[in-house]
Amino acid sequence: MGWRQFFDRHRYSVLSAAAGTLALVGIVWIALDTLIDWQVQAAIKRNAETRAKAWVQNFLETTPSAIDLIQTGQGNMDDISRLEDSFALVNIIRFELFNETGKQTFLSNVSLDRPGDVSGHTNALAIQAFETGMPVIIVHHDDNDEYVTSDPATPETYIEAYIPAITSAGDKVGTIELYVDASAFEEALETTFQQVSLYLVFGTVLVLLLPITAFVRRTQQLMQNDKRMLELTRYDQLTGVLNRNTVTQMLDQVFADDRRKRSGLGILFVDVDHFKQVNDQYGHACGDKLLQHIAGILQASIREGSDTVARYGGDEFVILCRDISSDDFRTLFNRVMEGAKTPCTHAGQSYVPSLSVGAYLAGSGDDQKTALHRADLAVYAAKRQGRGRVVEYGKELEGMFKQETEQHSA
Repeated sequence: MGWRQFFDRHRYSVLSAAAGTLALVGIVWIALDTLIDWQVQAAIKRNAETRAKAWVQNFLETTPSAIDLIQTGQGNMDDISRLEDSFALVNIIRFELFNETGKQTFLSNVSLDRPGDVSGHTNALAIQAFETGMPVIIVHHDDNDEYVTSDPATPETYIEAYIPAITSAGDKVGTIELYVDASAFEEALETTFQQVSLYLVFGTVLVLLLPITAFVRRTQQLMQNDKRMLELTRYDQLTGVLNRNTVTQMLDQVFADDRRKRSGLGILFVDVDHFKQVNDQYGHACGDKLLQHIAGILQASIREGSDTVARYGGDEFVILCRDISSDDFRTLFNRVMEGAKTPCTHAGQSYVPSLSVGAYLAGSGDDQKTALHRADLAVYAAKRQGRGRVVEYGKELEGMFKQETEQHSA
Protein backbone atom coordinates (compact mmCIF):
# COMPACT_ATOMS: atom_id res chain seq x y z
CA MET A 1 0.00 0.00 0.00
CA GLY A 2 1.38 3.36 -1.05
CA TRP A 3 1.43 6.51 1.00
CA ARG A 4 -1.48 8.06 -0.95
CA GLN A 5 -3.69 5.00 -0.38
CA PHE A 6 -2.76 4.91 3.28
CA PHE A 7 -3.58 8.61 3.66
CA ASP A 8 -6.94 8.26 1.87
CA ARG A 9 -7.92 5.34 4.08
CA HIS A 10 -6.77 6.91 7.32
CA ARG A 11 -7.32 10.58 6.48
CA TYR A 12 -9.32 11.32 9.64
CA SER A 13 -6.87 9.50 11.92
CA VAL A 14 -3.84 11.21 10.35
CA LEU A 15 -5.39 14.66 10.58
CA SER A 16 -6.50 14.03 14.14
CA ALA A 17 -3.04 12.84 15.12
CA ALA A 18 -1.44 15.86 13.44
CA ALA A 19 -3.86 18.24 15.14
CA GLY A 20 -3.29 16.55 18.48
CA THR A 21 0.47 16.72 18.02
CA LEU A 22 0.31 20.41 17.15
CA ALA A 23 -1.93 21.07 20.13
CA LEU A 24 0.44 19.15 22.39
CA VAL A 25 3.42 21.08 21.00
CA GLY A 26 1.55 24.35 21.57
CA ILE A 27 0.68 23.46 25.15
CA VAL A 28 4.21 22.27 25.85
CA TRP A 29 5.63 25.40 24.22
CA ILE A 30 3.50 27.73 26.36
CA ALA A 31 4.23 25.78 29.53
CA LEU A 32 7.97 25.64 28.87
CA ASP A 33 8.09 29.28 27.80
CA THR A 34 6.52 30.21 31.13
CA LEU A 35 8.83 27.87 33.05
CA ILE A 36 12.02 29.04 31.34
CA ASP A 37 11.02 32.71 31.61
CA TRP A 38 10.64 32.15 35.34
CA GLN A 39 14.05 30.45 35.39
CA VAL A 40 15.62 33.37 33.49
CA GLN A 41 14.17 35.92 35.91
CA ALA A 42 15.27 33.85 38.91
CA ALA A 43 18.80 33.50 37.49
CA ILE A 44 18.99 37.26 36.82
CA LYS A 45 17.95 37.98 40.41
CA ARG A 46 20.45 35.52 41.87
CA ASN A 47 23.25 36.88 39.71
CA ALA A 48 22.44 40.49 40.58
CA GLU A 49 22.11 39.69 44.29
CA THR A 50 25.54 38.01 44.25
CA ARG A 51 27.07 41.03 42.50
CA ALA A 52 25.37 43.51 44.82
CA LYS A 53 26.35 41.67 48.01
CA ALA A 54 29.98 41.40 46.87
CA TRP A 55 30.09 45.10 46.00
CA VAL A 56 28.54 46.12 49.34
CA GLN A 57 30.98 43.91 51.26
CA ASN A 58 33.90 45.39 49.36
CA PHE A 59 32.54 48.92 49.97
CA LEU A 60 32.23 48.37 53.73
CA GLU A 61 35.63 46.65 54.06
CA THR A 62 37.76 48.92 51.90
CA THR A 63 36.18 52.37 52.25
CA PRO A 64 37.33 54.14 55.44
CA SER A 65 34.46 56.65 55.35
CA ALA A 66 31.75 54.05 54.52
CA ILE A 67 29.78 54.37 57.78
CA ASP A 68 29.87 58.18 57.73
CA LEU A 69 28.68 58.17 54.11
CA ILE A 70 25.77 55.86 54.94
CA GLN A 71 24.65 57.66 58.07
CA THR A 72 25.27 61.30 57.12
CA GLY A 73 26.19 61.43 53.44
CA GLN A 74 29.46 63.09 54.41
CA GLY A 75 32.75 61.39 53.57
CA ASN A 76 35.88 61.35 51.49
CA MET A 77 35.04 62.19 47.87
CA ASP A 78 38.15 60.26 46.76
CA ASP A 79 36.45 57.15 48.15
CA ILE A 80 33.37 57.92 46.04
CA SER A 81 35.46 58.45 42.90
CA ARG A 82 37.24 55.12 43.44
CA LEU A 83 33.91 53.36 43.94
CA GLU A 84 32.41 54.86 40.78
CA ASP A 85 35.54 53.82 38.86
CA SER A 86 34.80 50.23 39.88
CA PHE A 87 31.24 50.28 38.45
CA ALA A 88 32.22 49.01 35.00
CA LEU A 89 33.88 45.91 36.48
CA VAL A 90 30.63 44.63 38.00
CA ASN A 91 28.00 46.40 35.83
CA ILE A 92 26.87 48.72 38.62
CA ILE A 93 25.00 51.77 37.28
CA ARG A 94 24.75 53.77 40.48
CA PHE A 95 24.11 53.44 44.20
CA GLU A 96 22.13 55.21 46.91
CA LEU A 97 22.79 55.22 50.63
CA PHE A 98 20.07 55.23 53.29
CA ASN A 99 20.51 55.62 57.04
CA GLU A 100 18.81 53.57 59.77
CA THR A 101 15.50 55.44 59.32
CA GLY A 102 15.41 54.83 55.57
CA LYS A 103 16.30 58.43 54.71
CA GLN A 104 18.45 58.91 51.62
CA THR A 105 21.88 60.32 52.54
CA PHE A 106 23.77 59.96 49.27
CA LEU A 107 23.12 59.37 45.55
CA SER A 108 26.12 58.55 43.36
CA ASN A 109 24.71 59.90 40.08
CA VAL A 110 21.38 60.78 38.52
CA SER A 111 21.83 59.42 34.99
CA LEU A 112 19.14 56.82 35.71
CA ASP A 113 15.97 58.83 36.27
CA ARG A 114 13.40 57.31 38.55
CA PRO A 115 10.08 58.62 39.89
CA GLY A 116 10.53 59.94 43.41
CA ASP A 117 14.26 60.61 43.08
CA VAL A 118 14.38 63.49 45.54
CA SER A 119 17.38 64.17 47.75
CA GLY A 120 16.69 63.14 51.33
CA HIS A 121 13.54 61.11 50.58
CA THR A 122 12.57 58.14 52.75
CA ASN A 123 12.37 54.75 51.05
CA ALA A 124 10.07 52.02 52.41
CA LEU A 125 12.07 49.23 50.72
CA ALA A 126 15.29 50.49 52.32
CA ILE A 127 13.55 50.34 55.70
CA GLN A 128 12.32 46.80 54.94
CA ALA A 129 15.83 45.58 54.03
CA PHE A 130 17.30 47.22 57.15
CA GLU A 131 14.70 45.84 59.56
CA THR A 132 14.68 42.29 58.17
CA GLY A 133 18.39 42.12 57.34
CA MET A 134 17.43 40.49 54.02
CA PRO A 135 18.02 41.88 50.50
CA VAL A 136 15.10 43.18 48.45
CA ILE A 137 15.56 42.50 44.71
CA ILE A 138 13.40 44.04 41.94
CA VAL A 139 13.75 43.47 38.17
CA HIS A 140 13.05 46.44 35.88
CA HIS A 141 12.46 45.70 32.19
CA ASP A 142 11.87 48.05 29.26
CA ASP A 143 8.50 46.59 28.25
CA ASN A 144 6.81 46.50 31.64
CA ASP A 145 8.32 49.10 33.89
CA GLU A 146 7.76 52.81 34.26
CA TYR A 147 11.27 53.33 35.64
CA VAL A 148 13.01 52.41 32.38
CA THR A 149 13.21 55.46 30.12
CA SER A 150 14.16 56.10 26.51
CA ASP A 151 17.52 57.48 27.66
CA PRO A 152 20.21 55.51 25.72
CA ALA A 153 22.34 55.47 28.91
CA THR A 154 19.62 53.46 30.63
CA PRO A 155 19.94 49.67 30.14
CA GLU A 156 16.95 47.68 28.89
CA THR A 157 17.00 45.50 31.97
CA TYR A 158 18.45 46.34 35.35
CA ILE A 159 18.11 45.20 38.93
CA GLU A 160 17.21 47.42 41.85
CA ALA A 161 18.79 45.77 44.90
CA TYR A 162 18.43 46.93 48.50
CA ILE A 163 21.21 45.39 50.57
CA PRO A 164 21.40 45.89 54.36
CA ALA A 165 24.75 47.44 55.31
CA ILE A 166 26.16 45.19 58.02
CA THR A 167 29.68 45.73 59.35
CA SER A 168 32.14 42.91 60.04
CA ALA A 169 31.17 43.26 63.72
CA GLY A 170 27.56 42.48 62.83
CA ASP A 171 26.18 46.02 63.30
CA LYS A 172 23.50 47.23 60.88
CA VAL A 173 24.28 50.84 59.93
CA GLY A 174 21.83 51.44 57.08
CA THR A 175 20.88 50.22 53.62
CA ILE A 176 22.66 50.42 50.25
CA GLU A 177 20.55 50.51 47.10
CA LEU A 178 22.38 49.35 43.97
CA TYR A 179 21.33 49.43 40.34
CA VAL A 180 22.88 46.52 38.42
CA ASP A 181 22.86 46.33 34.61
CA ALA A 182 21.45 42.88 33.78
CA SER A 183 20.99 43.37 30.02
CA ALA A 184 24.03 41.38 28.85
CA PHE A 185 23.34 38.52 31.26
CA GLU A 186 19.67 38.38 30.22
CA GLU A 187 20.65 38.38 26.53
CA ALA A 188 23.01 35.45 27.10
CA LEU A 189 20.24 33.52 28.88
CA GLU A 190 17.72 34.30 26.13
CA THR A 191 20.19 33.09 23.48
CA THR A 192 20.53 29.86 25.41
CA PHE A 193 16.74 29.67 25.61
CA GLN A 194 16.41 29.94 21.82
CA GLN A 195 18.87 27.10 21.38
CA VAL A 196 17.06 24.98 23.94
CA SER A 197 13.66 25.77 22.40
CA LEU A 198 14.60 24.05 19.13
CA TYR A 199 15.14 20.84 21.04
CA LEU A 200 11.90 21.27 22.95
CA VAL A 201 9.74 21.86 19.87
CA PHE A 202 11.08 18.96 17.78
CA GLY A 203 11.80 16.59 20.66
CA THR A 204 9.44 14.11 22.25
CA VAL A 205 7.87 14.33 25.66
CA LEU A 206 10.39 11.78 26.97
CA VAL A 207 13.39 13.89 25.96
CA LEU A 208 11.98 17.24 27.11
CA LEU A 209 13.84 16.83 30.37
CA LEU A 210 17.20 16.72 28.60
CA PRO A 211 17.08 20.27 27.13
CA ILE A 212 15.74 21.63 30.40
CA THR A 213 18.66 20.04 32.20
CA ALA A 214 21.01 21.46 29.57
CA PHE A 215 19.47 24.91 30.04
CA VAL A 216 19.87 24.82 33.81
CA ARG A 217 23.46 23.65 33.40
CA ARG A 218 24.14 26.36 30.81
CA THR A 219 22.69 28.95 33.18
CA GLN A 220 25.01 27.73 35.92
CA GLN A 221 27.96 27.86 33.49
CA LEU A 222 27.11 31.45 32.57
CA MET A 223 27.00 32.42 36.22
CA GLN A 224 30.28 30.62 36.88
CA ASN A 225 31.89 32.31 33.86
CA ASP A 226 30.59 35.64 35.07
CA LYS A 227 32.11 34.96 38.47
CA ARG A 228 35.43 34.03 36.82
CA MET A 229 35.36 37.25 34.81
CA LEU A 230 34.93 39.21 38.03
CA GLU A 231 37.91 37.35 39.47
CA LEU A 232 40.04 38.14 36.39
CA THR A 233 39.64 41.86 37.05
CA ARG A 234 41.77 41.40 40.18
CA TYR A 235 44.85 40.20 38.29
CA ASP A 236 47.45 41.69 35.95
CA GLN A 237 46.85 39.95 32.62
CA LEU A 238 50.54 39.88 31.59
CA THR A 239 52.20 38.50 34.72
CA GLY A 240 49.31 36.75 36.50
CA VAL A 241 49.96 38.47 39.84
CA LEU A 242 47.48 40.84 41.48
CA ASN A 243 47.05 44.28 39.93
CA ARG A 244 47.48 47.70 41.51
CA ASN A 245 43.79 48.27 42.19
CA THR A 246 43.50 45.01 44.12
CA VAL A 247 46.61 45.54 46.26
CA THR A 248 45.45 49.11 46.97
CA GLN A 249 42.16 47.72 48.26
CA MET A 250 44.09 45.27 50.44
CA LEU A 251 46.14 48.14 51.89
CA ASP A 252 42.97 50.15 52.47
CA GLN A 253 41.60 47.26 54.50
CA VAL A 254 44.81 46.73 56.48
CA PHE A 255 45.09 50.37 57.46
CA ALA A 256 41.40 50.63 58.24
CA ASP A 257 41.74 47.82 60.81
CA ASP A 258 42.93 48.07 64.39
CA ARG A 259 46.36 49.75 64.66
CA ARG A 260 47.89 46.63 66.18
CA LYS A 261 47.29 44.76 62.91
CA ARG A 262 49.54 47.20 61.07
CA SER A 263 52.58 46.16 63.09
CA GLY A 264 54.59 43.53 61.31
CA LEU A 265 53.39 44.57 57.84
CA GLY A 266 56.38 44.42 55.52
CA ILE A 267 56.29 46.38 52.25
CA LEU A 268 58.79 45.75 49.45
CA PHE A 269 58.89 48.03 46.44
CA VAL A 270 60.67 46.19 43.61
CA ASP A 271 61.84 48.09 40.53
CA VAL A 272 63.34 46.36 37.47
CA ASP A 273 66.58 48.17 36.65
CA HIS A 274 67.26 49.34 33.08
CA PHE A 275 63.90 48.05 31.88
CA LYS A 276 63.59 50.73 29.20
CA GLN A 277 66.97 49.76 27.78
CA VAL A 278 65.86 46.11 27.59
CA ASN A 279 62.75 47.14 25.66
CA ASP A 280 64.76 49.38 23.34
CA GLN A 281 67.52 46.85 22.68
CA TYR A 282 65.61 43.55 22.55
CA GLY A 283 62.01 44.63 21.84
CA HIS A 284 58.77 44.69 23.82
CA ALA A 285 58.29 40.93 23.58
CA CYS A 286 61.53 40.51 25.52
CA GLY A 287 60.40 43.18 27.99
CA ASP A 288 57.13 41.30 28.57
CA LYS A 289 59.06 38.04 29.06
CA LEU A 290 61.31 39.80 31.61
CA LEU A 291 58.32 41.06 33.61
CA GLN A 292 56.85 37.55 33.65
CA HIS A 293 60.25 36.20 34.73
CA ILE A 294 60.48 38.70 37.62
CA ALA A 295 56.90 37.96 38.70
CA GLY A 296 57.79 34.25 38.87
CA ILE A 297 60.88 35.00 40.98
CA LEU A 298 58.85 37.09 43.43
CA GLN A 299 56.13 34.45 43.67
CA ALA A 300 58.73 31.79 44.38
CA SER A 301 60.36 33.92 47.08
CA ILE A 302 57.35 34.75 49.29
CA ARG A 303 55.78 32.80 52.11
CA GLU A 304 52.83 30.86 50.72
CA GLY A 305 49.51 31.94 52.24
CA SER A 306 50.98 34.95 54.07
CA ASP A 307 52.48 37.25 51.44
CA THR A 308 51.09 38.92 48.34
CA VAL A 309 52.77 39.94 45.07
CA ALA A 310 51.27 42.61 42.82
CA ARG A 311 52.31 44.53 39.74
CA TYR A 312 52.18 48.16 40.85
CA GLY A 313 53.14 49.89 37.61
CA GLY A 314 54.98 49.34 34.33
CA ASP A 315 58.16 47.77 35.74
CA GLU A 316 57.30 48.07 39.43
CA PHE A 317 56.12 45.34 41.74
CA VAL A 318 55.09 45.40 45.39
CA ILE A 319 55.16 42.62 47.97
CA LEU A 320 53.00 42.79 51.11
CA CYS A 321 54.11 40.60 54.01
CA ARG A 322 51.67 40.27 56.91
CA ASP A 323 52.79 39.41 60.44
CA ILE A 324 56.48 39.20 59.58
CA SER A 325 59.45 39.76 61.88
CA SER A 326 62.39 41.94 60.89
CA ASP A 327 64.63 38.85 60.59
CA ASP A 328 62.15 37.00 58.39
CA PHE A 329 61.66 40.17 56.35
CA ARG A 330 65.38 40.37 55.63
CA THR A 331 65.47 36.67 54.80
CA LEU A 332 62.64 37.18 52.30
CA PHE A 333 64.16 40.11 50.43
CA ASN A 334 67.56 38.40 50.37
CA ARG A 335 65.77 35.44 48.78
CA VAL A 336 64.33 37.81 46.17
CA MET A 337 67.78 39.18 45.33
CA GLU A 338 69.25 35.69 45.10
CA GLY A 339 66.42 34.60 42.79
CA ALA A 340 67.08 37.63 40.57
CA LYS A 341 70.39 36.08 39.59
CA THR A 342 68.46 33.56 37.49
CA PRO A 343 68.86 34.61 33.84
CA CYS A 344 65.85 35.39 31.67
CA THR A 345 66.01 33.68 28.29
CA HIS A 346 64.25 34.97 25.19
CA ALA A 347 64.78 34.15 21.51
CA GLY A 348 68.01 32.32 22.29
CA GLN A 349 69.49 35.19 24.32
CA SER A 350 69.95 35.35 28.09
CA TYR A 351 69.72 38.41 30.29
CA VAL A 352 70.43 38.50 34.04
CA PRO A 353 68.01 41.00 35.56
CA SER A 354 68.86 43.59 38.18
CA LEU A 355 66.45 44.72 40.87
CA SER A 356 66.35 47.79 43.08
CA VAL A 357 64.33 47.06 46.21
CA GLY A 358 63.02 49.36 48.93
CA ALA A 359 62.04 47.69 52.20
CA TYR A 360 59.91 49.09 55.00
CA LEU A 361 58.45 47.35 58.04
CA ALA A 362 55.39 49.31 59.14
CA GLY A 363 54.58 50.19 62.73
CA SER A 364 51.33 50.73 64.60
CA GLY A 365 51.61 54.50 64.23
CA ASP A 366 51.82 54.43 60.41
CA ASP A 367 49.06 55.26 58.02
CA GLN A 368 48.90 53.99 54.45
CA LYS A 369 50.36 57.12 52.90
CA THR A 370 53.32 57.18 55.29
CA ALA A 371 54.12 53.48 54.84
CA LEU A 372 54.08 53.65 51.03
CA HIS A 373 56.12 56.87 51.06
CA ARG A 374 58.85 55.30 53.17
CA ALA A 375 59.05 52.17 51.02
CA ASP A 376 59.24 54.43 47.97
CA LEU A 377 62.06 56.49 49.51
CA ALA A 378 63.96 53.27 50.15
CA VAL A 379 63.71 52.06 46.54
CA TYR A 380 64.73 55.51 45.33
CA ALA A 381 67.79 55.31 47.59
CA ALA A 382 68.62 51.86 46.16
CA LYS A 383 68.67 53.35 42.68
CA ARG A 384 70.79 56.30 43.76
CA GLN A 385 73.30 53.97 45.41
CA GLY A 386 73.97 52.07 42.18
CA ARG A 387 70.93 49.77 41.68
CA GLY A 388 70.93 46.01 42.08
CA ARG A 389 70.52 46.20 45.87
CA VAL A 390 68.07 46.38 48.77
CA VAL A 391 67.80 49.50 50.95
CA GLU A 392 65.86 49.42 54.19
CA TYR A 393 64.12 52.63 55.16
CA GLY A 394 65.78 54.75 57.80
CA LYS A 395 65.06 58.25 59.04
CA GLU A 396 68.28 59.45 57.43
CA LEU A 397 66.65 58.99 54.03
CA GLU A 398 64.17 61.77 54.77
CA GLY A 399 67.01 64.15 55.60
CA MET A 400 69.19 63.05 52.68
CA PHE A 401 66.57 63.73 50.05
CA LYS A 402 65.50 66.93 51.73
CA GLN A 403 69.15 68.12 51.65
CA GLU A 404 69.46 67.18 47.95
CA THR A 405 66.30 69.12 47.15
CA GLU A 406 67.62 72.21 48.96
CA GLN A 407 70.96 71.97 47.12
CA HIS A 408 69.23 71.75 43.73
CA SER A 409 67.02 74.73 44.66
CA ALA A 410 70.09 76.80 45.62
